[in-house]
Amino acid sequence: MLKVEIDLQSIRDNYQILARAAGVDLMPVVKADAYGHGMEQVAMALWKQGARYFAVGPVFEGLILRSVLPEAGIFSLMGPLNDNDVLIIRQKNIIPFIHSWEQLQLLSNMDPHGSPLPVGLKFDTGMNRLGFKCDQVGLLIDFLQNNPKVNLTIISSHLALADDPLMNHQVIEQWKCMQEVSDFFNQAGFIHQKTMANSAAILNVPETIGDIARPGIALYGGNPFTGTCCEGKGDCLKQAMRVKAPVLSVSNLLRGEGISYGLTFVAPRNMRVAIIGCGYADNYSRSLSNKSWMIFKGHMLPVLGRVCMQMSAVDVSHVPDISPEDEVFVLGGDELGEISVHQLAFWWNTISYEVFCLLGKNEKVFIHS
Repeated sequence: MLKVEIDLQSIRDNYQILARAAGVDLMPVVKADAYGHGMEQVAMALWKQGARYFAVGPVFEGLILRSVLPEAGIFSLMGPLNDNDVLIIRQKNIIPFIHSWEQLQLLSNMDPHGSPLPVGLKFDTGMNRLGFKCDQVGLLIDFLQNNPKVNLTIISSHLALADDPLMNHQVIEQWKCMQEVSDFFNQAGFIHQKTMANSAAILNVPETIGDIARPGIALYGGNPFTGTCCEGKGDCLKQAMRVKAPVLSVSNLLRGEGISYGLTFVAPRNMRVAIIGCGYADNYSRSLSNKSWMIFKGHMLPVLGRVCMQMSAVDVSHVPDISPEDEVFVLGGDELGEISVHQLAFWWNTISYEVFCLLGKNEKVFIHS
């Protein structure tokens, strides 16, 4: 029963902040339904704002995005996983980031009579997740020279520590590795672009920006530096997601009475309690039991007892005017007060990315489109 409200103007404003900071073209990352914010709607809003490149995850996300943005440059961060993905890449003009020899083999088996296929190559410069090692660049040059149907257009890597200002030296080391790879390709005559900088790097490590920057969490108002010495660098970002839930009932809880499964909360005094229509079936985690808060007209409402499948209880003893059919904010708020994604993530013992992705699976309403 959660209602998720996405403010597209906030996303556009964040895009402009990041574009000014980067000084180069941006490739907004809209994978995983734009971190729960609605991939098609976010991408269309940013296209109108001037974005011309977009990064999705699996190839099938690119297929969906192509249906609403026929002229955009769409990059699949995961690249092809099977022959059908290769077919989609060719038919829908999606540029894959290739991270393995197996993927290159998939591409080499494609239609030999087709036109050269633009691809990106992904390098592991220190994340140790996906990508070719930097010392494999010579082998890759040999492959490309002997496979003219594969046309290198861009190289990429991913930063492991850009959101930790104390580790900028390792971020720079990753960039140096990326630059060395780029130099080898240049010497071999391969004209290409470089993309490495994520949200944190755009705001704090300009040396890594390259030719195209790839902002993700900051587009949606998540501050990559929350809790660090650089927190102020992300204070200008606007959280784009608000989440509301209905008040189902308001009743009294007497001193000594417990509430919800297991009666893990026992009232220390006579209280008024509201039952809210949200729970773990709505991706409001059970781990928030007895830990989280909601907000109503600036009043903070502590969650009491265990979060249930579709209901949670909150203390409204100090709120005289709350009643059934009102709504409380689970995330975000209004001019009277709000719950930030970082605060909710702290109670949840997770990160802002997961909060957005999970709560964003509920019904969404878009404003300022």
